[in-house]
Amino acid sequence: MYDGKQVLRIENKFKQKDLYNVGVEMKDRKGTGNYDKERKKFNVEYVSMSERNLYQEVKQTLKNRNIEYLNKPNTNLLNGVTFTSGCEFFETLGMKFIDSGRVYQTGDKKGQIVKVPYIKSKEDIPQAVTYFFDSCMDYLKEFVGEENIILAQIHYDEDTPHLQAYFLPIVNEVNRKCYVKDKNGNVVKEETKNKKGEITLVPKLLRDNNGKIVYEKVKGKLLNNDQFWKDKGGQNSYAKLQDSFNKFITERGFNLDRGNIGSHVEHKTKLEYEIEENKAELEALKQEKRDTIQILENSKNSLVEATKSTNKEVLNPKKSIVGYNSNDIQKMIDYSKNLEQINVLQQSEIETKDMAIQKLTTENDSFKNNKELIKRDNLIKEQKSTIKNLKKENSKLKELVNTLEIKFNKEKEKWKKLFNKMCNAIDKVLKREPKKYVEDYEDLADSIINDNYDYGKNKEKEKKDYEIGI
Repeated sequence: MYDGKQVLRIENKFKQKDLYNVGVEMKDRKGTGNYDKERKKFNVEYVSMSERNLYQEVKQTLKNRNIEYLNKPNTNLLNGVTFTSGCEFFETLGMKFIDSGRVYQTGDKKGQIVKVPYIKSKEDIPQAVTYFFDSCMDYLKEFVGEENIILAQIHYDEDTPHLQAYFLPIVNEVNRKCYVKDKNGNVVKEETKNKKGEITLVPKLLRDNNGKIVYEKVKGKLLNNDQFWKDKGGQNSYAKLQDSFNKFITERGFNLDRGNIGSHVEHKTKLEYEIEENKAELEALKQEKRDTIQILENSKNSLVEATKSTNKEVLNPKKSIVGYNSNDIQKMIDYSKNLEQINVLQQSEIETKDMAIQKLTTENDSFKNNKELIKRDNLIKEQKSTIKNLKKENSKLKELVNTLEIKFNKEKEKWKKLFNKMCNAIDKVLKREPKKYVEDYEDLADSIINDNYDYGKNKEKEKKDYEIGI
């Protein structure tokens, strides 16, 4: 019997443009998670940043350690890893959880209440939980090398406690493509068409007699994400990772279910999970609205059927009705039909319709004791009650939609204020006059990000030799 499911997720595509947001989430706890400010103070840092942001931390580390890497925007600079399990596992370790009031919108727990840690003091974090995350950290050090871990934290302020860490994919040897060179040692270039159909010059690859690309082995300290995972097993690297961690954590005394061996299921990132949860919640609201509309439509159809039945069995002029001629009967038929149409198309006039039916009943004493007419009246009353209840349900649905809109507008306004505040702060730091247009700040941000901003002359200038920037 297992105490919980093993959860070990890897994200290996963090590029220059991603590092700022990753750093902000780790340092300031702002991002896609359900962060609890009261529990934030209980988070634990194994490895923290010494630079002002994550990009500078990565760049400085690569420089200090003389690590060679491809200085391009699409280079995978960091890998992220998350160690955790479900709340059931942490409950077996002695941690208390309480209902959050939210429900899971997707996955195996869809429809179940989301439970969150109950932590009011350090004593609420069992020693067994601390030991579990210490063990996860020990495994990570062995797997990637302690010196390559840039950031590592235990987060107790989100729905599920977890260890989140980021590391550099460093290798000691890579296979590099060789290129054709002229007699002076310069790389020969050849013409080729790009995706747009334009002719461009690219380095000419060196090939052997069979037409295969020639590679050379290069040794040293190298940041190379592809080679890192090739060394860990290539296509089977993630499966091997899951196997080795399960063996390691089991030896530490924890009983976690490894899951399906050989499974190629891709774990979602936290952002992807939040997006999927929100989409599911929105779809549930839409479905609830569709169901309400369908119920109303069914109600209308029922009234129409009732009218048809009444036309055939009650208001049929061929039946014997003493004291009224056929014209009078036809007028009453038309009047009744008109009343039914009002009931179907304009629910707000139900009370008026009831009064009209009462008037018709008074005028036509012969209908007073007719069983079918009584059934029809009872059906109308039932439909009136049903429609009233549906209006209440639809009103609740509208209130929920309005609540979501209010939350969205508040969030939008918050980010708008933050943007203005940041712009003012940037202007103050750079000692310049505030700009009028957003484009001015976009240009400034691009120049700073790509290290093209001239702080001395307080203006931008062009560079051909770009450094990495977020």
